[in-house]
Amino acid sequence: MYRSAVVLSLLVSVTACAAVEGPSAGAPLCAAGWAQAVETNLGTGDGSGHGPDAGSDEWQSVVEFRLGVRGLTGLPARGSAAWCAYIEALAADTAPVQYVCEDAEAAATLNVHFLATEPRIMIARRGDVLSLLTLQRSASGARYRGDDMSFWEHHGEARVTWGADAADVRCQALP
Repeated sequence: MYRSAVVLSLLVSVTACAAVEGPSAGAPLCAAGWAQAVETNLGTGDGSGHGPDAGSDEWQSVVEFRLGVRGLTGLPARGSAAWCAYIEALAADTAPVQYVCEDAEAAATLNVHFLATEPRIMIARRGDVLSLLTLQRSASGARYRGDDMSFWEHHGEARVTWGADAADVRCQALP
């Protein structure tokens, strides 16, 4: 009974992350092969075979540190499909789409990664804060919504709202 429960829980966790394919050696995101491909690209060890096991929580922490995102507010939970997709984009050095936003205080840069997950998600970084947004239905353009932010893009211009009662801010995509 215990053995079948362990096997079932392993199958559920692998299936949850394996639904999204990543470019790292063609391995499904979050799977052992994917973690090894990211490890080969980043190299979290000392070059002599010493370092955390690829895919372990310690390894995920080191990966976040190497990519400069450890401890950022809004970072998706380690091991989740969103976390793996974001790490994939950063490790592959996929450049984010950059927007310059004019708000009441000053110009702000918004870096956006559109991730090939199901459902489609986007991670926006403004300073040291990340926001995870999910694609919503829209008559035109692309609309994403998260807990603390909404983003609607149409023809290279975005309207962004940070916070529940905030006014829309216009943002222009950089070429």
